Amino acid sequence: MARTCDMLIVGGGVMGLAIAQTLAKRAVGKVIVLEKSFIGAGSSGKSGAIIRQHYSNALTARMAQWSLGVYARFDELYGGPPVFTRTGMVVVVKEQDRAGLEANLALQNELGIVTRLVSAPELADIDPNVHLAADEVAAWEPDAGYVEAVQVLDTWAQSARQLGAEICEGVEVTGIVIEKDRVVGVDTNEGRYQCGKLILAAGPWAARLGKMLQLDLPVQPCRTQVALYRKPPNYARRVAVYGDFALGIYFKPTHGDIVHAGSIGGEEIKDVVDPDSYNEAADSAFLGRVRQLLSRRYPGMHRCYGRGGFGALYAITPDWHPILDALPGIEGVYAAVGFSGHGFKMAPIVGQLLAEMIVDGSARTLDPGPLRFSRFAEQDPVKIPHNYSVMG
Repeated sequence: MARTCDMLIVGGGVMGLAIAQTLAKRAVGKVIVLEKSFIGAGSSGKSGAIIRQHYSNALTARMAQWSLGVYARFDELYGGPPVFTRTGMVVVVKEQDRAGLEANLALQNELGIVTRLVSAPELADIDPNVHLAADEVAAWEPDAGYVEAVQVLDTWAQSARQLGAEICEGVEVTGIVIEKDRVVGVDTNEGRYQCGKLILAAGPWAARLGKMLQLDLPVQPCRTQVALYRKPPNYARRVAVYGDFALGIYFKPTHGDIVHAGSIGGEEIKDVVDPDSYNEAADSAFLGRVRQLLSRRYPGMHRCYGRGGFGALYAITPDWHPILDALPGIEGVYAAVGFSGHGFKMAPIVGQLLAEMIVDGSARTLDPGPLRFSRFAEQDPVKIPHNYSVMG
């Protein structure tokens, strides 16, 4: 016998859980989440979960700003322990990108985001570990930081369950059931689930689900890599989060005096993989290259201790921005996919916007129009006026 719900979410990562919790709080019907493996098993559980507001267009900056405010009060809002560590974030660009950086800072300041240029001596006061070259420019965003990704997932899942939502792990969608151009359910390895609304939040598996709807969701499952290094003894304790566009890497502190680092060069788009079967270890050449680059920004890290790394997944769209929309042609289907490595930063606002779309008929907190599905066919990608890489 088929199980029945009002709103069915496919994907138990940070997006699916944020949407589930927000919908359950609205108390407008039964919410079920289907996760083919376990919570966070795709992209979310491996995320560095950097939370910053430095973006190059007003919509994504507002989305990040709204979401940071949620993460800063996460325990108060949802229960569980605090998840946010405020470290501040340093953005470094080459002198040739100064004008673009200054334009982005002006945009962010207009939105009420606190950020500014800093000189090399000021940066050394903020972070005594750092070396800034003469041809480099830095900006400082004091409110940025990172969250504990797995704890965020667990807290949102618990909160959603307490509000009446159901999260079903080990349930894989094998087909989507349409009747008279309206979604009525999905078929799974455990039978049919009937629903009134269907929300696709399956990250790297989004394109597969799109094919079940005879839609081309332009979301590529791509392999990204992370390197881990243990700081040397007696190293200055404080480590900020860095978006280092001069060197093409990002890095952040994490547990046990470990620095978590990766690339922001965008090369992931060239490494399309099967999300069910990909190399989950980091390449030795990647680990060596990141160590070398990290040591240029943090000279003391030439004495760091390698702690390996891992391969993870991005879900990348052609313009590196997500799709937030009701999908065309089939009534009752919504998508929150293609976050291209930016998902954790935006998950709270995505939950809010999707709940508004589904329950109220349109998003109200912000206008996600630029993130509509049809932009690709219309050749109207999200514009990034002052971009140094794939920061968005």
